[in-house]
Amino acid sequence: MPESEENQGRGRPRWMTLLTVLMLLVGGRFLMTSASDLYRVATGKAEVLSLDGTLDAQQEMLLRGQVVLGNALARHRPVSLSVHAVTRLGLGLVYLFAVAAIFSGDKRGRRAALLAGFAGIVASVGNVLFLEVVVRRMLPWLAPMLAHALAQDAVRAGRSALAPDAVAEQARLFLVDVPMVVTSMGVLWSLLLIAYFRGRRVRLFYNQLRQADHV
Repeated sequence: MPESEENQGRGRPRWMTLLTVLMLLVGGRFLMTSASDLYRVATGKAEVLSLDGTLDAQQEMLLRGQVVLGNALARHRPVSLSVHAVTRLGLGLVYLFAVAAIFSGDKRGRRAALLAGFAGIVASVGNVLFLEVVVRRMLPWLAPMLAHALAQDAVRAGRSALAPDAVAEQARLFLVDVPMVVTSMGVLWSLLLIAYFRGRRVRLFYNQLRQADHV
């Protein structure tokens, strides 16, 4: 047998450990980004990003677009940004609770992971609505702001600025289309969590934990 019955009963499965570590990373990122957005709304301070040309044009476009969008949302759509940030904050807390429960051997670990999976799907649906209803509608007047910021970056980097039409196309790609793809990957991640933690091996693992408590 590749694994003894004792290890099956007491050792945490490797896939469970891997998925839990990934939950920790994702949950931590949600907490940091949501806290940053809420701070920006609460203080009214725009985020400042200084680029010196060490990154390639696509990376600079992505970073600058995120900053310009975040500042515009905080100034013109503070309620929408706050709701979006609170949703990510809540999901991050659910992830971290699941991580703590699993690593501490809490019998609620399996249910917490399932909750994280279902909460992730709900948050993904909310993110799609946010991108379509809020961000996409902002693009016509956000693109000129982004073009101006990118022109300043181009001067510092010593290269030519993008044409306005190219900026508008890049804004749609990096601020709506790419986040949509990332959101779809988030749905797949949530389905993976649900499928794994509903599986027979995890149910057996937690049943054995309960039986061990009664010994």
